[in-house]
This record gives sequence, C-alpha cells and structure tokens, in this order.
Amino acid sequence: MRPRHRPARLGPGTRSGFSLVELAVVVGVLGLLTMTALSAFDNLGQARRHNAARAHAETARQALHAFALRNKRLPCPDLSGTGDSGFEGSNGACSATGNVGWLPYASLGLELPVRSERLRYGVYRGTANTDLVAPARESADQPDLEYIGGFGSALSRIVANTTTAPQASQPHYISGGTPTQCGGGGSGTRMVNPAFVLVAPVAARDGGGGDGGFDGANNRAFAQGNGTCVTPPDYPGDERYDDLVVAESATALLGWLMATTR
Repeated sequence: MRPRHRPARLGPGTRSGFSLVELAVVVGVLGLLTMTALSAFDNLGQARRHNAARAHAETARQALHAFALRNKRLPCPDLSGTGDSGFEGSNGACSATGNVGWLPYASLGLELPVRSERLRYGVYRGTANTDLVAPARESADQPDLEYIGGFGSALSRIVANTTTAPQASQPHYISGGTPTQCGGGGSGTRMVNPAFVLVAPVAARDGGGGDGGFDGANNRAFAQGNGTCVTPPDYPGDERYDDLVVAESATALLGWLMATTR
C-alpha cells in the first residue's frame, strides 16, 4: 500500500502568510498606483476639454471671417442674458455701444452649444469711422475696390491710427499681464484693443463663480457683460486659469481681407 503524501513541516523560524508591515506596504503601493492612474485620467480629460475648446474657438473665428466677407462688417454680439437667442443684439436690435456679449451662433450659421460651452465675444466699436459692426459707408464718388466698403476703410483707419491711445471701454487685454490684470502699468505691459476677441471656457478653476467655466479677468465681468477686459491670449495657464482666448488684431484682419478678396 502506497503511503499517503504528507505536507512538509515548516522548520523552526519559518512563517506563513504576510505580516502587517508587508500588507501595509502592498496597500500603500496599490494606493499610489491608483492615485497615479486617476491623475493621468484627469490630465487626459483636461487635455481633451482644452482641445475641444480650441477647435470650437477656431471654428468661430472662421465663421466670423465668412460673415465679414458676406456682410462687409463684423456681427454684433448676442446681448441676451445667457446667449440663448443666438442672434445679434437683443430683441432684434443692436445698441451703438454693444461691444461685448455672447457669440451670435445663429447669425453665423453655427449650431448653438450648451450654455457651459458657449463663447464670449467682443468686437471693436470705436468712433463712427472705426465701428466694425456698423462701419460708415464710403462716399458715392470714392471707388470701393470690391473688398473694402466701409468695413475695410474702418480697419485701415484703426491700423493707421498712431495718436489715439487704446481704449479701456473697448474689448482689450494687457499684453504681458496676468490673468486678472485689467489696468495699465507694469514693466513690459501695454493695453491692446483687438478687432475681435473670443473667450472659450474649459473648467472653472479660480473658484470665483460667475458664468460657465470662465476664469481670471474673463470671469464675472467679461462673462456677464459689464466689463471689457480679457486675459492676454498668450497667457500659458496655471492651476487657477485654463480659458482659451483668441484675439485678432485689426492689422491681421485687414491683411486677411485684402488677401482673400483680391
């Protein structure tokens, strides 16, 4: 008869299982791996939202260009409270001072997104000769050169103007400034009035409330229509700011208009 197999006996000093210290080490490593995975997932989600905001702003910029070609002017902002109308102005009219509001999606032929993803839009409306929403018509005896109309002339006057200081009453940013800086001063800073500016929210990082996910200078004031200052478009972002700002100068817009229509 064959003897039954017996398990080997543990010798003196030999242990079975894990000690509490070993279990604590394993749990700590698993926790660290979980935190790393969650952090990577969060960063991936943030990058995805930022890329979507960038694509959204670029689509809007191209739609503004197309609108300018068709109408020889830039659209008035949507001045409704939340941008639900999607059309220029408010109640079918655009005030002479309406220069900051929501992007008029319907007027541009774009689909109106959910409120948290809507872009804020500001447009330069200076004097009667430099109003990019309602440019003054050229005199009847002055040739139009096809592309230009009053819109091109208004852009040309803005570009040629070297005497009038930038205006804080118009959409502006402080070049070389911080996310919340809206006043002049400081080494290497200057106020800039773009022809138009678009602000796309990504996530609310500054904890300041306001509309959507706007941060810095874009939050509250510019996002609620009672301010004209935005964060500089070249600001790289930080832990309290991740908005995407696209600003096009009158020089760049005029150059594009001339190159496209000639």
